[in-house]
Amino acid sequence: MFDIRKRPFIVFWELTRACMLACKHCRAKAQKNRHPNELNTEEAFNVIDMLCEFGKPYPLLVITGGDPLMRDDVFEIIEQASSKMRVAVAFSGTPLATKDKVEKLKDSGAARVAISIDGSKEIHDSFRGIKGTFETSMKIIDYANEVNLPVQINTTVTTFNLYNLPEMVKLCLEKKVVLWDVFFVVPTGRAKAEFMPTSQQFEDVLCWLYDVSRFTGLNVKSSAACHLRRIEFMRSRGVMPKTGELYSELISKLDKVEEGEAKIVSANRSLARDGIGRMMGVTDGRGMFFISHVGEVYPSGFLPVVAGNVRQNTLVDIYDSKIFKELKDPEKLKGKCGKCEFRYICGGSRARAYAVYGDYLAQEPRCIYSPGKFELIKV
Repeated sequence: MFDIRKRPFIVFWELTRACMLACKHCRAKAQKNRHPNELNTEEAFNVIDMLCEFGKPYPLLVITGGDPLMRDDVFEIIEQASSKMRVAVAFSGTPLATKDKVEKLKDSGAARVAISIDGSKEIHDSFRGIKGTFETSMKIIDYANEVNLPVQINTTVTTFNLYNLPEMVKLCLEKKVVLWDVFFVVPTGRAKAEFMPTSQQFEDVLCWLYDVSRFTGLNVKSSAACHLRRIEFMRSRGVMPKTGELYSELISKLDKVEEGEAKIVSANRSLARDGIGRMMGVTDGRGMFFISHVGEVYPSGFLPVVAGNVRQNTLVDIYDSKIFKELKDPEKLKGKCGKCEFRYICGGSRARAYAVYGDYLAQEPRCIYSPGKFELIKV
């Protein structure tokens, strides 16, 4: 059995913070120029070797940025990594992603590409800071489909796009994406606290995502909102969480979408497959970590607490450091997260707890659930 306390299931690697866009909610506060202290090609190959030191099964590697296409050696790095582990690539919707480069990503061994779309044309372009970005992203998705490279769409949920989410469902189905990864904003980087929906709105959107998956067959995943695992557990047992006006508004638009086969990950399964595969119970520092452009290692890209640097430490040692040991132990959680029967499969966003309270073990700031309705659920 895969033990996320001993080895990561997924690793996010920010090859560069350089990007041509200026997104309102950018975690990295991306800049247009590359940082002079970025890991070079040889150091990048060393990182791949370090990941292999965890032993098989090797972690799923997500290469991200900034925009990794801003690096000339990105294809070399992907080819080196993909010869040993599964690699996905998340890049920006800019003219850099030509059809030739998308095809080259596939030829280099990328198993999937991820494109961020945060709403309909006007909303997305406003988020990204440059007009025409939506249309460019649509072309990139089409390029990927033409070369049979699986596509994932990432959407960040904020107060700006709550009521536009049904349009994203239609888009994902139209573009035949393999996964819709719905990320709930964390106030770090350029993202501000006022971008966060309320706790009830979190609950409403997550309950709706359950229905989206069940009704349309769209493969849905939540990021920085592990509450979806609790909601799926409850709903599958006929227990409906208390919902509000937003849920009613969103659910009223589902009957306009074609019905399909349900593909949501079940909270009572330890491992589920979605083309790449993913594991339950994974959250900031527990089954995952993040490597920055200069080699710093964080529990996640949205939890900027440095646990070590690949230039001085091995990844195996860093994953066994004090910060990670605390985050891998749900019994160390504080507040209602520490008392919650879902702390092993959910545990709340440690990044959001840190951003709001300055304590990565504090309770999830955007969870409305009161613990104690079920027995303790373990992965």
